[in-house]
This record gives sequence, structure tokens and C-alpha cells, in this order.
Amino acid sequence: MKILSVGYALPSKKVTNEDILREVDKNSGKYLSEKDLAKLKFKIADLFKKAGTDVRYHRAEGENSLDFAIKAGNDALKKANLSPKDIDILLYVGVGRGWIEPATCNVLLDTLKLKNATGYDILDACASWLRALQVAYLYTKSGTYKNVMIMNCEFNAREYTSTECRAYQEIDYLFPGLTIGEAATATIFTQCPGNDFYFTFKTWGEKHNLCKIPLPNLDQFTTGELTKTEPLRFYSHGEKLFKFALPKICRHYLGDEYLKKFQYDIIFSHAASDPMTEKVIRLSNLDIKKAYNIHAKYGNTVSASVPLAMGLAIDDGTLKKDHNVLIGFGSAGFTSAWCSFQNK
Repeated sequence: MKILSVGYALPSKKVTNEDILREVDKNSGKYLSEKDLAKLKFKIADLFKKAGTDVRYHRAEGENSLDFAIKAGNDALKKANLSPKDIDILLYVGVGRGWIEPATCNVLLDTLKLKNATGYDILDACASWLRALQVAYLYTKSGTYKNVMIMNCEFNAREYTSTECRAYQEIDYLFPGLTIGEAATATIFTQCPGNDFYFTFKTWGEKHNLCKIPLPNLDQFTTGELTKTEPLRFYSHGEKLFKFALPKICRHYLGDEYLKKFQYDIIFSHAASDPMTEKVIRLSNLDIKKAYNIHAKYGNTVSASVPLAMGLAIDDGTLKKDHNVLIGFGSAGFTSAWCSFQNK
């Protein structure tokens, strides 16, 4: 399998840390004392610095999420020099969606006029894109499908995150939402005999309570939450999650002899935090100079983070043909994942 193209689309509203802090002041001030509000804003500013967050992009007034997915899909088709009828299957991934059923891929099969394609959704939080990449590899290797498109439309900032803290302590699980950026991506892969992709995943399901967007019936499915939750509100105990994840991701890499046998030309990672990524790279004995980080410029774009980075790296000439590529992922669940391939 090989990459034919990566299309992407970003909303127009540039949101800085200062913009977020102004929203926090406006929406949290009615609940907090002047002292606690000042303390809250100081902590958020400090957490932005620790996470390496600077800018992210959100929808401006009048911008529609689906339009960006369509733009990304058409961009990928144009870059790949393919027509819509050339796509055999569409895999829609990620958190961003407008309904639980049917599969979100259906609206994109329709709007992109992928008349010959079937499709379905794959959902595993931020790791969804990498899960779909493995599925695409298996499909193309077996000859089941020739051309696979993987898409996401991660427009979640307005719907699931909040700048309203009703108590100072809430920032412990609301802060990661303040780093969320929005983006849509479409990646097209095709058959390429002899070009192997390697995948390895590990999951610690008992940590499901560290990061979640709950539905109204959460109480019927949970084994216990860390805090009282509201339906369809994103919460993530970021510091606890990072503390747990860091050694797991590093040990996962260091314990895999296949991954360690290559010299990598470029390293992509889920862009939850650039400093976190850098720690993983250093502790895994990898070359920090090979990292292609985008969190500071685009925030945490959820399952779009790696394909967005790859698309940017292709466009700016950093990702070249025959480069050995390493992808590292940490995702709610908790899941640790690595992928290695050559960019043919």
C-alpha cells in the first residue's frame, strides 16, 4: 500500500490562548470569586505553556462542518488525480459526527459522489485514523479493494468543549478541551505490492474514565467515573492521563524489535501536546530532530492530527518519497499505538 494523497481543510477563525482566556473570564466570572477567577486564568495560562499550545482554528460564524469535509475530500481526489468513481471504500473515522446512526460515511459517499464505493465508520477516539489505516492496509494487501479513502471531520470545539468553569477545581478535567482545534482530512491509499506497513496496538481499558464524551445513558455502561459528568461534554483528566501514558507508550516502542530496526526520516504523533511528544521521542531513544509537530500551530485536532501533519509535510517538502515514517499514538481508552512504513 502507498499514500496517493492527503487533502485537508481548516476553518478560518484563528483562536489564540488570549482569546480563550477572555472567554474563560466572561463565562466563568459569574460563578467564581475574583480571587478564584484570577487563579484559574493563571493556571490555564501555565497549562497552555506546559502543553505547548499557542494557536488553533475554529469555525467562524456561518461556516459549516460538512463543507470542510467535502473540501478535504475533493482536495485529496484532485491531488491523487482520481475521479470519485475510482474510490472503492470510504472509512470515516474520529469523534466529529452529527448522529450515532447511520454511519457518517454515508453523507460523504453522497456529497462526494463516490458512487462505486461502500463504506463504514471506525471509532477509537484520537486513534481512529490509525485503526482505519491498518484496515486499509489489510484491504489493499488482500486485493479486496484497490483505492481506499480515510476521512474525518473533527469539528468539536463548539459542541463538546466549554470555557465555563463553575468551580476552580473543574479545570483539572476541562483544560484539555481548551486546546482543541478543528480540521477535516481525507487520505487516499492504493495497492502497492511489496510495500509493507507494520502496526502494533496495546490497550488498557481500565483507564476509560480518564477521557470521555458521555452520552445521557452513561450510568448504564460505566464501571465508575472520576467526576460527575454532563452528557455530551468533553472531559479529560489530562495530567493523570499523560502520567499514565508516557511510560506505557515508551515501553511499547522499546519492547518492539521490528520498530527499532529502522532509522526513521520523519516521526508523526498525535498532537495532544508537543512537549509530551518530545518526551516520548527522547525516552524512546529516537531522534528529536525527526519529529514533525503541529500542536503549537493547530492545537489538538483529535483523529485529524496525524493526517493533517502528513498533508502539511508533503506540501512543504518535508515528507519525501522513500522516507521511513514512524507514527506514534496515545489515545483515550487508554490505547498506545505505533506504525512504521516507507513512503513509496
